[in-house]
Amino acid sequence: MRNERGIATFSRRAHAARSDSILPRLSLFMLPLLCLCLTISAAASPAPAPLVLDDAPELLAPRRPRTEADRDHIEALALWAAGRTHQQNKEYAKALRCYQRALRFDPRSSEIVQAIIPIADRLDRHAVAARYALIDVELKDADPMLLRRLAVFLAGEGDWTSAAALYEKAVSVRKDAKQSAADVFLRMEMGRLYLLMEKYGRAAECFAHVVNAVEHPDEFALDAHLSKALLDDPGQTYQLMGECFLAADRPEDARAAFQKIEEHSLNNAMRQYNLARVNAQTGKPAEALEALEACFAEKGDRSDLPQSGPKGASHKSDLSPSGQGTAPCETLADVLEKLGKKDELIGRLEKLHAAEPDNLPLGYFLAARLRDTGKTRQAESLYRKLLDGKPMPAGYRELADILRRAKRFDALLSVLGESVEKIGVLNTLGGEEQTISGDGESLRGLVDAARKSIGKTPDKSAFCKALAVAVLALEAKRFETAGEFFGLALEADPQRADEALMLWGVGLLSGDRAAEAVVVFRRAIDQTALPNGGPAFHFYLAGALALEGRVDKALAAARIAAEKNKSSARHRGRAAWVLYYCRRHDEAMEAYRELIDEFDADHAFAETREVLHEARMALSNLAVIKGDKPQAEEWLEQVLDEFPDDLGAMNDLGYLWADQGKNLRRAERMIRRAVAAEPEKTAYRDSLGWVLYRTQKYSEAVTELEKAADDEPDGVVLDHLGDSYFKTGQRDKAVAAWRKAAEEFRKEFDTEKAKTVEQKLLTIEN
Repeated sequence: MRNERGIATFSRRAHAARSDSILPRLSLFMLPLLCLCLTISAAASPAPAPLVLDDAPELLAPRRPRTEADRDHIEALALWAAGRTHQQNKEYAKALRCYQRALRFDPRSSEIVQAIIPIADRLDRHAVAARYALIDVELKDADPMLLRRLAVFLAGEGDWTSAAALYEKAVSVRKDAKQSAADVFLRMEMGRLYLLMEKYGRAAECFAHVVNAVEHPDEFALDAHLSKALLDDPGQTYQLMGECFLAADRPEDARAAFQKIEEHSLNNAMRQYNLARVNAQTGKPAEALEALEACFAEKGDRSDLPQSGPKGASHKSDLSPSGQGTAPCETLADVLEKLGKKDELIGRLEKLHAAEPDNLPLGYFLAARLRDTGKTRQAESLYRKLLDGKPMPAGYRELADILRRAKRFDALLSVLGESVEKIGVLNTLGGEEQTISGDGESLRGLVDAARKSIGKTPDKSAFCKALAVAVLALEAKRFETAGEFFGLALEADPQRADEALMLWGVGLLSGDRAAEAVVVFRRAIDQTALPNGGPAFHFYLAGALALEGRVDKALAAARIAAEKNKSSARHRGRAAWVLYYCRRHDEAMEAYRELIDEFDADHAFAETREVLHEARMALSNLAVIKGDKPQAEEWLEQVLDEFPDDLGAMNDLGYLWADQGKNLRRAERMIRRAVAAEPEKTAYRDSLGWVLYRTQKYSEAVTELEKAADDEPDGVVLDHLGDSYFKTGQRDKAVAAWRKAAEEFRKEFDTEKAKTVEQKLLTIEN
């Protein structure tokens, strides 16, 4: 009986154990080892005779019932152990899923996070690894080089904020260690990233660390080869650092960095320009002006000057075709203002421009100052000369704004047409699109001018004018006018029909004009020689037909889109979306499952992962509709495996649990995260109110559900609110809420829910 009692004692202790995190690794290894020893012992010994007991054993009663926290802890241990087994068997995908699930049971465990990150990275699921690395737990033992690699991945994806967070974690892991060359390179990367994010103070701290390392290489094991690799092009690197120090208001550090440049470059214009800015920032505007004048005097030596940027930071600009930037002009304006000589700016700029008429950044800067001071005719003339030399989106937008304000619609039409021809419709309109389309008088004037200019039989030159006016009319939701000008554009140049028809069709879809969009997309498919068979037109046609309820034709178009672009998960999944939208639920479930089977191994493309994320969310909803809540939960669990911070999945899973009265502790935790991130979202507030109701926190539930009911609540929110009012003794409010809920359910044709609510009313009123 000793073994039985010993194991029973261990079991009771394990059940009673409470911990903020996973058990230490030693205990986790000991349990499998114990099992292995028992197995070996049993295999080596003959089978024992049956055990005959004098007294029948009694069931062991726990000292107290297990709480949900106890169950979560045990489940985390089980999943952790399963993950370790899979990992040892090199079943890495299975191990990863076990660890991901374990973390949701024990969300404060750094050990689990540190198990997830390298496996996800090993499986080339770098985005997944990065998401888990960003989870807010203490990663004392994380691999800083892995964190750095994930940060580089995120920066390449354009997620600079998350990349910076991973860099910071990598630095934190190394904060107590002796600094090495790798740490210096890490700081350099961080500095460049913070500079892109315009966080100049943080960037300056990183660059100061780098400068210190370069000056004391022995302290960082930074030999000559590594120093050369670190600085790359020393002149440009020190210029970048100096720019950053200036933007961070650290002029002396900037001065030191600029002085280093002189060891690698003899560019006198750059030296004078840098000196001018340091003097300007240290309260010496007269000396700054003197240095600037010397800079401008070096006409042939300014090609390396930095581009325009906030606070003097180096940024690329579309006004810099020759490498020269507007930054010196901006500095000149700042210095003259400090000296009380603001009125001299335009005169000085005009002299400089006369001496250098081909300096486009200087010309654009002067044109903008002329416009700002009311000299619009001079500004217009200069913009036109500059655009003749180099078409620029900013130049066309500024010129269009001048002409719009002056109500010179014929000239505005010509400029817009020229811009569409030279740089494209999207680059042309940009922010000016909403300005013109939102100004009724301007749009009417432009339309009248276009009708006169284009006439009834447009020639090829009219295409760009007609297209510009058509897009502006679409933006203003003047669909008839848009159709008129798209028609003129197509007549003017049939060879560019695909461009015009795509803009037209998508604009109609965005304006809830699906039936008209169907006609446009079919016209494109039937009449135009489309690249690769035009999968995008079939894709959008499928969507428009589905919105019109023409399911079979929508499916046919979706399947053609999928066939013409087999590598795109988005195109391959269009048929599943059509089935889902059109409520053909069984077929939609099958189509979405097939999509996941086809593409789930592809982790190379972010769009593919997003499409599969949407598929799993749809499958969860379909499972709820079919009454299969366990499967609905599983699909949401899979979403959270890959996207652990997905608020929608957290809310939906928490709500499913709350509705069934299970896992309420975890449900509340997840829903509260969703509410904290998006407090105005009604669905999240309703879920929070409902889980509070389920945990018998009725007054708190009323507070949350009243917030959810503030803005056009649906029947579910009102039903929950009525239940909560009733539990808090507010009978009249409960009745009113239930009556509104029943009305909403009837409007939504949900008769079953309406009957359920009406039964509550009958019960309470009787």
